[in-house]
Amino acid sequence: MVNKKWEQQKEYVRAKLSEEKTSAIYRKRKTDVEPVFGFLKANLRFTRFSVRGKSKVENEMGLALMAVNLRKFTAIN
Repeated sequence: MVNKKWEQQKEYVRAKLSEEKTSAIYRKRKTDVEPVFGFLKANLRFTRFSVRGKSKVENEMGLALMAVNLRKFTAIN
């Protein structure tokens, strides 16, 4: 069986991702965002939050990102 609605949605997404404007956004994301999270997971072993609640998670993520920035800063200086 073929799910026609699913196939239509896949084609829609494929068409959207092949547009120049969309591909430019994804190219930029690869260089700006993804390496930071990869670094957090691989080098700092940050794979899970240890708290619950949106504000606490935001604080913990802020501390983790601050650690990444401090590491970069100390490597430069």
